[in-house]
Amino acid sequence: MHAAAQRTILLFLGLFFYQPVFSQQAHCYSTEKFVSLAQSNPDIYQRMLSMQQEAQQMMPNAKMDDAIYTIPVVVHVVYNTEAENIDDIEIFEQINILNEDFMRLNADSAETPGPFQGVAANCNIQFCLALFDPVDSATTGITRTHTDTGEWLLAFSDGVKFDETGGHDAWPANRYLNIWVCNLEEGVLGYAFPPGGDPAYDGIVVNYRFFGLGDISAAPYNLGRTATHEVGHWLGLNHIWGDDAGTCSQDDGIDDTPMQQGPTYGCPGFPFTDDCSPSSPGIMFMNYMDYTDDGCMNIFSEGQKAHMRGVLENQRGSLLNSPAGCNEIEPLPGNIAELIVYPVPTDGQFNVAINNFKGTANIMEIRVFDVMGHLIAEQFPEPSHYVSAYFDMQTVADGCYFIQAFNGTYFLTTAFIKN
Repeated sequence: MHAAAQRTILLFLGLFFYQPVFSQQAHCYSTEKFVSLAQSNPDIYQRMLSMQQEAQQMMPNAKMDDAIYTIPVVVHVVYNTEAENIDDIEIFEQINILNEDFMRLNADSAETPGPFQGVAANCNIQFCLALFDPVDSATTGITRTHTDTGEWLLAFSDGVKFDETGGHDAWPANRYLNIWVCNLEEGVLGYAFPPGGDPAYDGIVVNYRFFGLGDISAAPYNLGRTATHEVGHWLGLNHIWGDDAGTCSQDDGIDDTPMQQGPTYGCPGFPFTDDCSPSSPGIMFMNYMDYTDDGCMNIFSEGQKAHMRGVLENQRGSLLNSPAGCNEIEPLPGNIAELIVYPVPTDGQFNVAINNFKGTANIMEIRVFDVMGHLIAEQFPEPSHYVSAYFDMQTVADGCYFIQAFNGTYFLTTAFIKN
């Protein structure tokens, strides 16, 4: 898109007049919650608008190196029935999904259409359950609160964030990403506020049915992408179409996401065009900030990466030095070790994703060999269950190559073609 920083203010002022027209579809209600602040708390509303403009101005200066930003998370499970009291495994699954999506380790990254592969981003942002609570005692990063509230209606849903209204108080927003999981009213997947709000409300809220890997009853929102979408809002991203009620007059403030008329539902075939992007490749409907089905989402763009990293470096900078620490999540039952190269075939610039392969020796080695066994390139990333590495081999000859990962005990190997 061709966005200017000052457009952000116009975009959000436009939100005030926006009325949702997709009530028959489940979706994110961040826009509606944000707009309601204009009446309930205009000072905070204006502060958020100002911070959105600041984020646009800071975006070109975001550090786009290989530094990985880690965000400590606390998940507040607020439940009335046992079904709402989701188990730890579902929470672990959701943290893993966030890590995969924000590090572009998601298996469906290969499904990003070719015209958009060039702007598909590894955001180098990861998440962990906090190791220490606000009084520095050990924690699992999970709280559980029984409530008498059977359903959190959207207009009153911020009550889930306070002990006195049957929810759970936020942990300090300068140290944790607060995630509340509860039974939101029918049709509401979740919501989040951008930076600049009251710390007592700061974080994201997700309907328990769509948190982690849900069962078939939660389809098509059962792959954990609701939380990915809401964390995008929490890090300052707008909906990809710009919430301009279909006029094509605004955008999301990101240069490399195409203009888009409105939200996309379902999972359309590629290319998919509209009145704002009438020619191929059309709109980026597979972006995490659209409303497509979970199974159709697979990309943040480089521009979105720059925006989120700029927000983390500035408006949410205290999180990068949080004393909350990290609980590491072990691979879940049934998870297998994976070595993925994308895109393939490649022109020589490619990413390597390694999942569920951390060993006991605290070693992670990635090497590239030609068919004669000659070493072409190597990297030694920090050992983790989720590892991402970027290689640039544009100067080597075309042909078949092999990538080998070693964790101190075992090897993973795969082949790829450079042409």
